[in-house]
This record gives sequence, C-alpha cells and structure tokens, in this order.
Amino acid sequence: MRLSSVLLFLLLGFAPAWAQSPPDTNAPTAATPASPADTAITPDAQSPEAVPGGVNVHWYGHGFVYLVSSVGIRAAIDPFGPDTVHYTFPPHVTADFVMVTHEAEDHCAADRIFGDPLIFRSVMAVGLQRANGIPFNGIALQKDPSGEGGANTAFKLKFDGVTFCYLGQISLPLLAQEKTQLGHVDVIFLPVGLTTLSVGDFNQIVTELGAKIVIPINYKTDLSGILSLRTLDEYLAATKFPVRNVDSSEIVVTRASLPTSPTVYVLKSPSQ
Repeated sequence: MRLSSVLLFLLLGFAPAWAQSPPDTNAPTAATPASPADTAITPDAQSPEAVPGGVNVHWYGHGFVYLVSSVGIRAAIDPFGPDTVHYTFPPHVTADFVMVTHEAEDHCAADRIFGDPLIFRSVMAVGLQRANGIPFNGIALQKDPSGEGGANTAFKLKFDGVTFCYLGQISLPLLAQEKTQLGHVDVIFLPVGLTTLSVGDFNQIVTELGAKIVIPINYKTDLSGILSLRTLDEYLAATKFPVRNVDSSEIVVTRASLPTSPTVYVLKSPSQ
C-alpha cells in the first residue's frame, strides 16, 4: 500500500502542467463569420490571423493584399517597395508564399516579407503553381500597347472554397483566351486607379468573370506619391455596382457571405 502511494505521488509530481491545471474558462472563442461587413477586424490590426471557416483579407494600401486561410496559410500579393508610395509597410509581416504580378518597384518588394516564403514572380509564375499544398494559377495578360509597361501576370487562388482573382497591372480589356484561363471568380481585387482602362472596362471585367465581391485597390490617395492614378471617388461615381463601405482595412470572406450580385466593398485606406 505504501509503495502504491509513493508511485502515485511520483506520477502526479511529474505530470505536465496542462494535465494538472483546469482549462482556462476565460479563453477567447472564435466568432462565426456572417458577412464581410459584419466581420470587419480592428482597423489598426497589423498581424492578420486565421479565422475559423473564413478567409481573412487585409489591404495594406496601394496594391498590397494579404490573405490568410482558415487553417493559417498566408499569401502576400504585390508588396510595395519604399521608394514610390508612402504607405506604412507592416513590421515583420510573414507569409508562406508571395505572388508578384509585375516588376514595378511599388509592386514587387517580396524581399520585405519575413518567414522565408516561396516567391512567384511575374513571367516565372505563369501556369499552374503550388505552394503549401494550395494550387493556384498565373495567367499572362496583354502588355501595355504603349510599350511602357512590362509583362503582367494575374493570379487566381482558392482559399476555403472562395476563389480570389488579382489582376495586377492590367492595361487592356480581357481577351477571350484570358477570360477562359481566368474562369469564374468570387472575389476580385480591382486596380481601379489604372487609367489605361475606363470604369466601364472594369465593370465589364467584373461581369465577365462573375465576381460577387469587388475590392478596389491601387487608386490615388495622399500616399500614392507621384503615380498618376484615378481616385476612388472617380471610380465609384461611374461604377454600376452597389457600394458598401467597410470601416476597416480587413474583412473576412466565406462562401456563405458572398452577395447574390456584384457588390463593391470599399476597405478603409490604411493611414501613414
């Protein structure tokens, strides 16, 4: 009997802390996403986190978009460099992979991302790619006919059943082949500030790809430096789609939260 007591004492003494302590009843619980507007995150958040059941979408300004899947896979698209635009780059932001549509300084600063990510750069990323078990496509779009722009690769990526499309530095309406390669999308990041396309052209692209959520990016603000871009107000005044303003630079998207018809979700522009 005494030997059994000693053994029991030793077992308890060496039990790990989690086995001896009761669960923390004050631990936060994840909220169930309902709609992008209802699931807006604190505007000042700088480290987007995974949200159960949805995709966390964060806009850091200009063309820099950051996606986090429900299981924590992180994708950064077109991070900006320090020389052209004046948005604040997030400190020590990490990603599992980075997609770069074209090699302009304000879109190609993959070296500013921490975490030793896989990097998929413009022409080298055309075709079916794979990162962290996630397949995605790079689609080569037409070059600017003026000859001023270089090669541009659009990206199509699916997280948690939601298909995202990022057009990069698109300069012309989509060709039939490009529309076929892009296929149907749910969420499109629309570079509405690019003046090589009219607002009518952008409306047509949204319709052709069947997007339900339109997120305007890459438009003129006080932080755009010397770039010649269309303002957000100019785009909104001419778009034919309804507009919803989100008081955050971050939203959560789920399949269930997709609107039934194309809707523009205006994210709050990050401050300097």
